Amino acid sequence: MELSKVMEERRSVRHYNEKILDKKTIEDILNYAILAPSAHNRQPWHFVVIQNKNEQAKIAQMLLESSSDPVTVTCDVVRDSSALILVFADIVDTIMDVESVGAAVENMVLRARDLDVASLWIGYILRIEKELQKEFSTNKRLICAVALGYTDHFPSKRPRKTLEEVSEWV
Repeated sequence: MELSKVMEERRSVRHYNEKILDKKTIEDILNYAILAPSAHNRQPWHFVVIQNKNEQAKIAQMLLESSSDPVTVTCDVVRDSSALILVFADIVDTIMDVESVGAAVENMVLRARDLDVASLWIGYILRIEKELQKEFSTNKRLICAVALGYTDHFPSKRPRKTLEEVSEWV
């Protein structure tokens, strides 16, 4: 698929079917993630790939118990996706390293779309950063999670602000 088409058709998917995402496809997506630019070429990202339904259910339960906010849909995604990728980072310079990881995650979701794999970039996962650091024995910072899988329900395009609303020319 052409890059412009991939970018136009990328969607945040919250409903997954039971089709299993194979390791080769996940590795392909991660290989595109690590092609992202990074500040001072630090490449601070570290990915934990989870395809264990018991572990995914455990994480979903931790997330559910962490908040009074309505996170049930996100918990369903964590539990039901074919793969959950926790995105950690070695943070040296907060802003630049987080931006670098953001570029890697953008590459992931774009490559996933290119392969007809559904994805969701998950921020709510930060509510259980300490628990996940302990669970996976790391002192790296949790930046986000990405759910991957296949879907029978591909969402329609969401409204976007116009260029005029988000830019100014000097």
